[in-house]
Amino acid sequence: MKRVTLLCLAMPLAGASVASASIANFDSFAEGDIGLSFTDAGITFFNLDDRATPGFRTFTIEAAAPTLSGPGFSPPNALGFGSWVPGPGAAFSQCGSFMFTTGSVQTHASIDVFEWLSPAGNIISLEAFRNGVLVASDSAVIPGNFQLNHWTLSVSGTPFDTLRVIGSGSSDRGIFIGLVDNVVVTPAPHTALVLAALLGRRRRPRPD
Repeated sequence: MKRVTLLCLAMPLAGASVASASIANFDSFAEGDIGLSFTDAGITFFNLDDRATPGFRTFTIEAAAPTLSGPGFSPPNALGFGSWVPGPGAAFSQCGSFMFTTGSVQTHASIDVFEWLSPAGNIISLEAFRNGVLVASDSAVIPGNFQLNHWTLSVSGTPFDTLRVIGSGSSDRGIFIGLVDNVVVTPAPHTALVLAALLGRRRRPRPD
């Protein structure tokens, strides 16, 4: 008779704890260009593509008050894409996609997206990947109402290691024009890591 033993999981599961979230609000940076990649609160942002300029563009820090206010914005700064205006007020720049990660396995992420004058009908999505495979996503459809729009996009529950914000659609190469703030990423607790490892490998029977 063959059997599979799972006794090795008993101690890790019993001692599991909830991990604290990393929150990037970009408020510790000076306004201006910040480079092709940067790290805030342990979250690294990279691969910004505006689908217009050859190669990747630099991220920017925008002092966005009073243009942005209310839910989803933590004054004074937001993250921009390749352009910014000095002092109060905010420049909204076009974005095709960008990526971010903590470098570890995560189970929850959210991001506040502010959009203005983007092509109507295009879609803004937050996508989560595990080992290069898409495992979860959340999206908003741009209404084209000539107003400042705000969405909180989030993914949760399924372990992932990298995230991407991406525009898609038939108009203007699928871009959106906007800023983002309050990026929250919660690492997977030990329980989730153990279960993900178990489900991701083939169980080998142990002979009697």
